[in-house]
Order: sequence, then structure tokens, then C-alpha cells
Amino acid sequence: MIKRGPVDVLVFALGEPRFDGSILRELEKQTSSGTIRVLDVMVLYKTETGECLRVDMEDLAADDLAALTATGFETLDLFDSEDADTLWEGMLPDTAVIALAIELAWAVDFVNVLEDAGIEVALNFRVPAIVIDEALAALDA
Repeated sequence: MIKRGPVDVLVFALGEPRFDGSILRELEKQTSSGTIRVLDVMVLYKTETGECLRVDMEDLAADDLAALTATGFETLDLFDSEDADTLWEGMLPDTAVIALAIELAWAVDFVNVLEDAGIEVALNFRVPAIVIDEALAALDA
């Protein structure tokens, strides 16, 4: 039996960073429903002068960190300084990046049921949502 689901690493580029709480609210919604577990978060910002700033979950105030961990966020230190350096190289000044390691928690029970039935996963790949949207739009045209 597996105990963890597959993990997606997602990197989001914010050309004009606006942190209004909507991202956090959606992540909380998805974690509280058991759909995902957030294993790690890294936020990078490159200032107008090129200074590189990094905010990790453990850098948050104790109250903020307690609120996040209560909703299923974990801090497994999956992202390191090499990851940050790699991302900063491609960033323009006055932009931000959010890197997330998200466990697909919904898959744990599903895969265990498949294994109990003697079924193996033969192929697994992800098609980005934008590709699906574009393909469906092309079919409709």
C-alpha cells in the first residue's frame, strides 16, 4: 500500500506580483477537502534593482505558519538554494515566482484500490490545462 500520492512541482511566474490572499485561500480550500497536500512552498522576488529575495514557509511569523500548517501545509524543505538560484536566473526585475510541491492526496486511496484489485498503472503523464483548453477550442472551431 502506498502512503503518499504523486507529487507535482509547479512554478508560477508573476509578471506583476499581487499577493491578495486569493492563492492562499484556494490552496487552503484544496487542502481542507483532501484533494492535495502542500508539501513545500517557495516564493522568490527580484526587485527592480535586481536584488533577489526568498521567502520560505518557515520564514513566516509563527501565527501565520500555524494557520498554514493547520490547513495541511507541510514544510519538507524540498526546495533549496540551488532551486532558487536556477529560478532567479530566468527572472526579470520586479517579478516574482511561486514554487509549490503539491502531493495529489486524492490518488492515495485510488491507487491502493487499484493495487488491491491487481491492477498496475501502465502509463501516467500530465497534459497542462492550457493545452487541453487550446485543443478543445480548436475542435470547436
